[in-house]
Amino acid sequence: MSTIRFDSLGKDLLGALVVSGWSAGRKVDVSQWVKPLEDEGYRAHPLAEEILAAMGGLSVEPVNRAGPNFSNDEPYNFDPLAAGAGQRDLAEEVESVLGGNYFPIGEWLSYSSVFVEAEGRVVAAGMGWIWELGSTFEYSLELAVCANRPLVCLHSDPGLDPWPRPVSR
Repeated sequence: MSTIRFDSLGKDLLGALVVSGWSAGRKVDVSQWVKPLEDEGYRAHPLAEEILAAMGGLSVEPVNRAGPNFSNDEPYNFDPLAAGAGQRDLAEEVESVLGGNYFPIGEWLSYSSVFVEAEGRVVAAGMGWIWELGSTFEYSLELAVCANRPLVCLHSDPGLDPWPRPVSR
């Protein structure tokens, strides 16, 4: 049974997914990504495998190129090897800061690595920052493609200011 609720996604996001090559029921073999990443020390989990089966290999162009506090001008590439190969230290930093078991699913802005936690949380990390994409895969997909809410910096390395700066209310 699928735990990802594609039927809950907005029309614009679904349109962007279809243009990228996605279709309901899409299922690709994830072993091409899971095996090499597990060889590097990652631990795959059912949600990561479900996301990759549905989205692996796709590149989704943004619907909105300007978010409330960031430029959303790059595609969301579901390439877990680009995100995770040679990046185990980055994943361990995410796990140390946030807790949990994170598995790479792709790349987003500025080649940041996107990780999904076994319980559903999705974050992007790179260049000394960790950003919250969403508490669920669906919510994170809406942000990454539709730029429909501010991007929140969860962590910045010592000496780095959080980016983007929090949105004033």
